[in-house]
Amino acid sequence: MDSTGFDPSLPGIRLIQSWIREQRVLGIELNDGRRLDGRLAWQDPQYFALQKDESHDPILINRLAVLTIRPLA
Repeated sequence: MDSTGFDPSLPGIRLIQSWIREQRVLGIELNDGRRLDGRLAWQDPQYFALQKDESHDPILINRLAVLTIRPLA
């Protein structure tokens, strides 16, 4: 693992990276009950950047706030 705590060899990280490359539409359920849909632009050790179709700028989602991420298409 590198010094940032982000280990790209982990299966979950690799799967999310493949969804980013494929530009898959994802549903992200947050621990407060909200659900956000869109495409992930990137991920880092602390955040996911969710790109919604109607927005130019991504929404940053803290990893600790996420319950589930699943493909919608």
